Amino acid sequence: MFIKAEGPQLTPDQARDLDDAYFTSRPLEYYSARIASLIAVAESGERNRSGDVGAAFLAALEIDDEAKILDFDGSDRRLQVATDSLAVRQHAAEALVRLYHSVAIGRVPGDTAACMWVAISDGPVAVRELANQAAERLASDDGRQTFWTLVLPSEAGEKPAPENDVALNVMGAWLQYAILLLQRDDVSVNVAGNKIKHGLAVRSRDDVRLVFTKQPPSSDGTMPLSAVSGPGAIDIFSSETLSYLVRPSRQNGRKQPLELTTLSLVPAMLLAETWMLAATHAAMFYIAATQHFAGRKASLPKYPSLPLGPTPQQLLGDSVIGMRFPVTTPPNGGPVDRFAGLASQLGFASLEIDFENKTSVELVNDTHTIESEKHTASPDEGKLSVSDDVPIAEPTKHSES
Repeated sequence: MFIKAEGPQLTPDQARDLDDAYFTSRPLEYYSARIASLIAVAESGERNRSGDVGAAFLAALEIDDEAKILDFDGSDRRLQVATDSLAVRQHAAEALVRLYHSVAIGRVPGDTAACMWVAISDGPVAVRELANQAAERLASDDGRQTFWTLVLPSEAGEKPAPENDVALNVMGAWLQYAILLLQRDDVSVNVAGNKIKHGLAVRSRDDVRLVFTKQPPSSDGTMPLSAVSGPGAIDIFSSETLSYLVRPSRQNGRKQPLELTTLSLVPAMLLAETWMLAATHAAMFYIAATQHFAGRKASLPKYPSLPLGPTPQQLLGDSVIGMRFPVTTPPNGGPVDRFAGLASQLGFASLEIDFENKTSVELVNDTHTIESEKHTASPDEGKLSVSDDVPIAEPTKHSES
């Protein structure tokens, strides 16, 4: 438990003792527990007042009923699960990239004793730098040729098996996806995780639906329900959403305006992504742990079942990630460098938003009329309402990659 400092650098014995502790942790079980708890919470929808933690919580506050202070409804619960699902996905992505960086790129400069725990803890602070270095290594000839040694047991090289090849490609794809989650800035996905952690500077909602349709409103201000729910309609947001403000990095040497970004949150998909990222991390962690304890007995977490799929593309397809648009002009004047637009798994398409011709409509079907409400909607009716503050947006030919 206690290690005496003997100088500015670790001794080999200190490095070994620290990694002995680190490599007997259970990261896959940690993520599995988080995923299971979010699923359980989402499906139960009820407060659990039983158990030691609940009783101790009430006793610490000298309260006999948590309902007196923990006041929330089903909508709050759904939003909490969706927000936490995004947070744990981002957490798993960064954990995987940091572990890969440590095992593939090497020790911290100046460190005289190899210690994986130190390498992970003292690696690049800036996430973009971390991701760029990991991406460069993975794309190199040596990075591609040696990747299997980081995630598969050594006997896999001696006795090739088809499932090993499949698992290797699947884990490689999820590592690439994890790097992309940290690098991508057309919509700054990683910033969302930071905004949740640092100040909860986000706005989550479960009453927003955004649909692209080619059918304009009728002259009487109505629109048939089929226009936003039929085969010609394209769903953009149909589940929970998370919005946050971002100040992008400089472009063309110029400060950028403040942007509002909204992400589409689908908890089931976010948790599925988390598990695939965690399984890839667990395989890499196990191989590093066995190498560290070579020739010594240790209680190690088991090697995970080989993840044979899905890949990110198989799981997510061309689904929408989110959209962005500026809410201020550039601080130093001049034209906007970053267009409003929509990001999907396949890329980014800019949008031209016609603020001068915004309109409100009333959705109608054959039997009844669904009234639209300004800014408010019930969870059930929200999917059928159109706010009169939402301008019509159309895709343009401009695109970014």
